[in-house]
Amino acid sequence: MCSIYSNLLCIIYGASHHIKDEGKYKLKAGDALSSRSQVFHAIISAILDGDADGVIKSINSGLQTGMSAEEILDVAMLPASMQILDKYQGENFFIPDVINASHAIEAGLLKLKPYTRKICRKKEKMVIGTVEGDIHDIGKNIVALYLGYSGFEMIDEGVNVAPLEFVRAVEEHRPKILGLSALLTTTMGEMGRVIDALQKHNLRLSVKVLIGGGPVTREFAQQIGADAYAGSAREAIKIARALAAEE
Repeated sequence: MCSIYSNLLCIIYGASHHIKDEGKYKLKAGDALSSRSQVFHAIISAILDGDADGVIKSINSGLQTGMSAEEILDVAMLPASMQILDKYQGENFFIPDVINASHAIEAGLLKLKPYTRKICRKKEKMVIGTVEGDIHDIGKNIVALYLGYSGFEMIDEGVNVAPLEFVRAVEEHRPKILGLSALLTTTMGEMGRVIDALQKHNLRLSVKVLIGGGPVTREFAQQIGADAYAGSAREAIKIARALAAEE
């Protein structure tokens, strides 16, 4: 399996100033902040504020005190990213707060990348996009950022992508996974059209199809013949990594 850090997806994060890592690090209102918790808190706050320079400065502080890249990712970067997703899901990605937050997340990932253990034998490709008629892409963009960081070669087709555009992308790039996103009940049916188009062009067996988005369900995924369903961005990252490991 292509894995950079072992427990990226085992984080449960509560309110914006409460850090929890399965009992290992815990910050509650009124508690004195340890130096480690201060770093985690500063990174989370900087991401939520869209402060890329602040993220880099705080990561530098953590690395200098002996923190691992995996620890910073697990306890600060991913939880803050999930908060951004939860806060802005359903909004257009191109609003200033979301753009600034995404830049801050990307800056942090780029800063940590040289310090991360790389044990990928093969860099798998994944095509990802939001289906035709839908322009929502916050969850898609966060998933693409983290999967790109963790070793995938991401080909992002953007939003409002027609079935034949997905077919073209699969033909051109030969990805291991095709990720389809939809946030509207009126557009989720397009996912079935994409799968039908893949079948028509004899490409269905060549790629794993992972679907997700607000109205999408596991039952719907089974109904249209998708290979996997993700109920959240966190789950999408986990499932994509598992699909990449399959022969």
